[in-house]
Amino acid sequence: MPPRLLPPEYGFVDSVRRDNAQSIWMSGNYVNSLAAMPSMHFGYSFCIGCALLHHAGIFQRTLEIGDLRKTTCWKLWYLALALAYPLCVLAAIIATTNHYWLDALAAVVVAYAAFLVLLPVEDLLYWSLRMEKPTPSTGEQFRCRGASI
Repeated sequence: MPPRLLPPEYGFVDSVRRDNAQSIWMSGNYVNSLAAMPSMHFGYSFCIGCALLHHAGIFQRTLEIGDLRKTTCWKLWYLALALAYPLCVLAAIIATTNHYWLDALAAVVVAYAAFLVLLPVEDLLYWSLRMEKPTPSTGEQFRCRGASI
């Protein structure tokens, strides 16, 4: 149960119904007011942060042919965005009492597990359909085939 639905003695205040306001988003047949675990708001922002961190090139030891090394300024900018976006979303979901800390932690676990499970599933799908993976549009394999952008 999200903290906003707890009794008033717990001290959490629902930001939507604070002044006895009604919202079309909080009523109806298709509203699941108890869906809080895991927080996919944070799970999505965590995935975006990981993608930004990957593209920052901080952990990249060698460059592929034709790649340009990012300057320290750009690496720091990517790093700041990769950390700031998930932290801002985390602050928002906690401050609006839509989720607990544990909901965000569970979202990280779900996102990581999905990544680990779906990579082999993708390989199995291509194998079962007797297909090859699409040619990458960037990277070393793309350039080895004589292609250029």
